[in-house]
Amino acid sequence: MTSKTVNNLDSQKKRARVILRAISNESDITNRMQKLADIFVGRPYIANSLIGGPNEPEELVVNLKAFDCVTFIESVLALARGKSPAGFLSGLKEIRYRHGLVNWASRLHYFSDWMKSNQRRGIVRIRTRGAGSYSIEKTLADFKGLPARTVRFQIVPKSKVHLARRRIANGSIVAFASLRSGLDFYHTGLLFFPEISVGSLKEMVLYHASRDTKKVVAEPVYDFLKRNRMRGIAFAVPRYPGDVRCHQ
Repeated sequence: MTSKTVNNLDSQKKRARVILRAISNESDITNRMQKLADIFVGRPYIANSLIGGPNEPEELVVNLKAFDCVTFIESVLALARGKSPAGFLSGLKEIRYRHGLVNWASRLHYFSDWMKSNQRRGIVRIRTRGAGSYSIEKTLADFKGLPARTVRFQIVPKSKVHLARRRIANGSIVAFASLRSGLDFYHTGLLFFPEISVGSLKEMVLYHASRDTKKVVAEPVYDFLKRNRMRGIAFAVPRYPGDVRCHQ
């Protein structure tokens, strides 16, 4: 399966309409996101699905049948905020691209940029800074065609995640900081508590499009943290209805 075979906007809009109908009884954005994440569990992982490059025209790729870790988050968030297939497509453009401009240079290639851009647009609120966090500096140089540049952002090391518990809300977007030079974050996902929960981090479930299992999975976030090496995590919460204008 390639992005070129699934990027038929008419068919994807029909698929979006069916999915939006399935969550139409939910108005809370977090509940909508969790229902969407549950719908997508088991769907295939697809790498390098976006079309475009320094010398290749950019296309808005819409694929609700298979995901990588970032397109999974983008699709859930855009559907949760959207009230119609057209609203979903409009929201996806705003989430994926600076100023919603569909071109390769405007695509938010690095997830630290993704979080900051979507915070400025009122789509998420970054909540990493606080107890247990510290600032790191990275030179971003992982994408050919983009000039290298140095950025700073906050992370919470694995050993200090318990100190950040009060800032990690249901429906949080989580990013896992890379140990590799040139890259800020190497993986992303969504965090939800089970319906019956005392709010412990050990109960929190990570939904993510997994390269290892080749599909979207839900697993205890502590299991993921234990078996993976990383510098730490960063996280943001979705903005709620009343804070933002959902797309009609």
